[in-house]
Amino acid sequence: MEANTDSRPRRVRVAVLILPGTAQSAVYGLQDLFFAANRILQELQSPPEVTFSVEPVSDPSAQYGSAAPALAIMPPILEGDAYLRPHPEICRILRDWHAQGAVVCSACAGAFLLAQAGLLEGRRVTTHWQLETEFRTHYPDLTLDTDALLLPEADLVTAGGVMAWMDLGLHLIARHVPPSVVQALGRYLVMDTGERQQRYYRTFTPRMSHGDPRILPLQHHLHRHFAERLTTAEMADRAGVGERTLMRRFRQATGFGPGEYVRQLRLQRARELLENSRDSVEQVALKVGYEDVSAFRKMFAKHTGLTPSEHRARFASGSAS
Repeated sequence: MEANTDSRPRRVRVAVLILPGTAQSAVYGLQDLFFAANRILQELQSPPEVTFSVEPVSDPSAQYGSAAPALAIMPPILEGDAYLRPHPEICRILRDWHAQGAVVCSACAGAFLLAQAGLLEGRRVTTHWQLETEFRTHYPDLTLDTDALLLPEADLVTAGGVMAWMDLGLHLIARHVPPSVVQALGRYLVMDTGERQQRYYRTFTPRMSHGDPRILPLQHHLHRHFAERLTTAEMADRAGVGERTLMRRFRQATGFGPGEYVRQLRLQRARELLENSRDSVEQVALKVGYEDVSAFRKMFAKHTGLTPSEHRARFASGSAS
C-alpha cells in the first residue's frame, strides 16, 4: 500500500470492460464489492485513506481517452463467442493502459482478451477449467494452469471460474487497504476470504463426440467398469488395435491417456460418493477401485488439493455430512 499524506482519500479508478455476452452479475457485483469496500473504509478510517470508483466501460476510447485507470478488469463472458472474436480496439487500449501502469485483470473467459492483446506471454495464467481445451487450441504457447483460481502478479491478475470475479475483487481491494478492512468486508458480505483453488470444483466431462469408432465403445466400457483392473493390452484388445495405436488414438480422441482417463473416472465417482453418501473413506476407495486406502488418499489430494475428509466437509450434502 502507498502512504497517503494528503487529507483527501486516494482515488483508485476501476474500469470494468464490457463485451457482448458479458456476465452482468459480474459487472454489477464488482461495483457493489468496491462500493462495499468504500463503506467499510468510511467506518474504520476517519477520514478514509482510499476510495474506489468503478465504471463499466463499453467504449474505452470514448469513456477514458488515453488516461489509464488503476485497475482494468475483463469480466466473464457467459453468452456467445465474443471472447474468441478479434477486438483490436479493446486490445490496443489494454496494451496502452498496461504500458501506463494499470493492473490488467481477467476472470474466466476474459483471459482470452488478455491473450489476444499479447499481455500473457511468459506468464502463468488461468481461465475457467471448462475452457482449457479451447484456450490451449487458440494460444498453445501460453502457460495455462486451470487448477488455480487466482494467479496474481504485480501488473497482471487472472482468475479462473465464472464467480472468481469475487476472489479477484477481494484481491485487488487488498492491494490498497489494510488486512483488517478485507476481513471486515468479508464478514459484512458473508464471503470466504481464505485461499481457494479452482481444482476443488473441477468435474470430469470426457470428450465423447470425437467420432473414433474404436475409442468410443472402449470409453463406454470404461465408464461401466472403471473400478476394475484393466491393462493397456486388454484395452487395446477390446478396441481391436495395437497398444501403441491405442495410446495415440485414445489421447487424440479424448485428450487423456487411457490410464489417466480411468483415474479421472475414479476421481469423479469418489467425489460424488463423498458428497452424497455416508460411505466411509475406506468404503469409497474400494468402490472406485483402490484396495490401498493410503494410495487413494494420496491420489485424491494430489488431483483435488483436498483430502477426502476435507472434500466431504466442504461439499457434502446434508444427508452425507
